[in-house]
Amino acid sequence: MGYWHVSTNLDPAGKAAWLRLKRHLEWCGGFALVFLFSDQPAVIDRLREHLADLYRARVTGLKVQLPETPQALLTELLPRLLDPPRYRQALDAPVWLDLTRPPTGLPTRQQAAWREAGLAFLARLNEQREPLRRTLRKPLILVLPPAEKARIKSLAPDLWAIRHFTLETGPWLAPAPHPAPERPTARPEPFPLSDTEQSLVQEWRRLKDKGSTERGALLAGGRAFDALLHRGRIGEANEAAAWLVETVRSRLAHKPEDPETLRDLSIALDNLGHTDQVLSDWPAARANFTEGLEIARHLAGALPEHPDYKDLPARFEHRLAELEAARGQERD
Repeated sequence: MGYWHVSTNLDPAGKAAWLRLKRHLEWCGGFALVFLFSDQPAVIDRLREHLADLYRARVTGLKVQLPETPQALLTELLPRLLDPPRYRQALDAPVWLDLTRPPTGLPTRQQAAWREAGLAFLARLNEQREPLRRTLRKPLILVLPPAEKARIKSLAPDLWAIRHFTLETGPWLAPAPHPAPERPTARPEPFPLSDTEQSLVQEWRRLKDKGSTERGALLAGGRAFDALLHRGRIGEANEAAAWLVETVRSRLAHKPEDPETLRDLSIALDNLGHTDQVLSDWPAARANFTEGLEIARHLAGALPEHPDYKDLPARFEHRLAELEAARGQERD
């Protein structure tokens, strides 16, 4: 299967910077530390999309999921880097850690604490630089706020000394082209939920708002997803699928090699990729299916006789083939 080139709109300066970063990563044969300083979220997203395309669009595989609170950032993130799950160790791609943006939904009153926790995390990472170099045999890309550059150099002098590449971005977006005429969509028109389906969705939202990550909440989210998808409510189904992915990831952080939880993540990625495809978000769909395939292959290799796992890779290979065909039809 050939590479899928994501549509980006970097200007010439941005494209030149991307090529410098790309060449540097291609020269790396193991651990390398990259500092990206940026207050341009859209530019950072474009660079990450380019990087994901280079590594077969593993957008979700590149990005390290951040903890949800400043305290958790200090206690949970470093162990994830020093002792990653085996299936993530096997990914042939850099690790992308963006500390410029707090998690979505973090209260405003905690955002300053989040920034300070990010700096404290870098200080701890500085202390653990040698274990990090031994453990992480691939590039680590740290995306950081340029306003904190002087403090970062002071707080993490040893990290700064062993860095391999530094880049500070500019506002590198080219003017957007004239929009193409809107095409008719094959997306089904939404239908009203039945009373039973409405109650399923309400129960999932209740558990979601409560912050539950228990298995019962996952089951409720799966039932809500099925109900919303059945009624053609694709946007809401996509929201439920995204919540399922993030919730399973949080459970996986506590038991990274648990086969049942890994299978839950693969199913959630399958659901999210399917709704992304219906919404014509081709890069996101391909990223989710690709990560699901990596997990499926890991499970099938670890437990080859298990009936739930041995045929799982074929499911994702079929998804990716269908997606490539659909994308080709859209180009035509």
